[in-house]
Amino acid sequence: MNAAIIAVGTEMLGPTRVDTNSLKVTAVLETYGVPLVRKSVVADILSELADEVEFAFGHSDIVITSGGLGPTEDDLTREALARAFGLEMQVDQSIIDKIEARFRARGTTMPEVNKRQANVFIGQTTLNNERGTAPGFHLEVRGKHVWVFPGVPHELEWMLERYFTPWLAEISGGVARHRRVLKVAGLTESGVEEKLKPYYAAHRDEPLTILASPGGIELHLVFDSLDTIAAREQEMLALLGHHVFGYDHDTLESVVGRMLAERGETVATAESCTGGLLAQRITDVAGSSAYYIGGAVCYDARAKVDLARVDPGLIKAHGEVSEEVAVALARGIRERFATTYGVGITGIAGPGGGSEAKPVGTVHIAVATATDHAHRKTFWGGTTRQIVRALSAQTALDLLRKRIR
Repeated sequence: MNAAIIAVGTEMLGPTRVDTNSLKVTAVLETYGVPLVRKSVVADILSELADEVEFAFGHSDIVITSGGLGPTEDDLTREALARAFGLEMQVDQSIIDKIEARFRARGTTMPEVNKRQANVFIGQTTLNNERGTAPGFHLEVRGKHVWVFPGVPHELEWMLERYFTPWLAEISGGVARHRRVLKVAGLTESGVEEKLKPYYAAHRDEPLTILASPGGIELHLVFDSLDTIAAREQEMLALLGHHVFGYDHDTLESVVGRMLAERGETVATAESCTGGLLAQRITDVAGSSAYYIGGAVCYDARAKVDLARVDPGLIKAHGEVSEEVAVALARGIRERFATTYGVGITGIAGPGGGSEAKPVGTVHIAVATATDHAHRKTFWGGTTRQIVRALSAQTALDLLRKRIR
């Protein structure tokens, strides 16, 4: 078998939106050894969409579509499928009832246009969508299969897990490929490459994917054998050591949170150039209230003094962007919130505000406990304001992780 994916939506052909749903579908296909032979993005134009469906169907055994199932006039996936395969549709009143109930629960009335989402294909399988109003479909046409999913990511993810994955597991005979992702922090992509030189020398003909982002470096091991993955993982751990912070779906904030929760410890944050980004990442993790007590965005010198109890004399002597002030932020916020750890970040995110002594991209980060502290000075010159902020939050989490260890 092979497969094709069609992402439906004019917005993804412009500069503001990208197709991410296909990555989720591809991960399921890879797990069960189904090669993807085509991936496309198509505008909300009936003729174009019908043509793409016919082409993909002619070149693959499984076609998966996402998007175009909404209630508006430009949601044309149902109509395109009907045209491509000569299918007929009818209204399913139970879907209308469900959508009406969903709107009532939110204290509103269902718009009339939502009734379009109750059009289903006669003789085909309709897939219930517990995450939204648009049902999906499993069409069986001329011995091939078409899976039709909504474009809202959390709805698609639920339907993949509920319907598509079990079906694919059954018809493929089970898992064919295994993936293990090692998450790395505290090293650049080139730094990881340097440490892995012995690994590359020992396994020249084996695939290894390295992905870099402000959230860290990912090393993807994909093999048919779990034993092979386990062996390769141990080789990498021996080379990378404490720089590996997690696996698979771990994030640095989830790992740090798990460590704090296991120890019954707490943290507070005082942020300047990151503007609350560190606090946001920590609280993105469900259950973070167990260990994240609070924080402050100390953007101005006065805020650093008033909120984190930084000595004004330190700021006068060393400047707001300095090791001394970062440490004072960490200590002051820890004391103010009576936590195990305090984290302080101060820097120059740019594009202005830098000097010869402290150029744009200079950031000081500190983690303090009741008895000591750790500090790291970083410099991310030649990047954007957003990247400086993202890397600063990432480095702060990694410094906290290493201090907890």
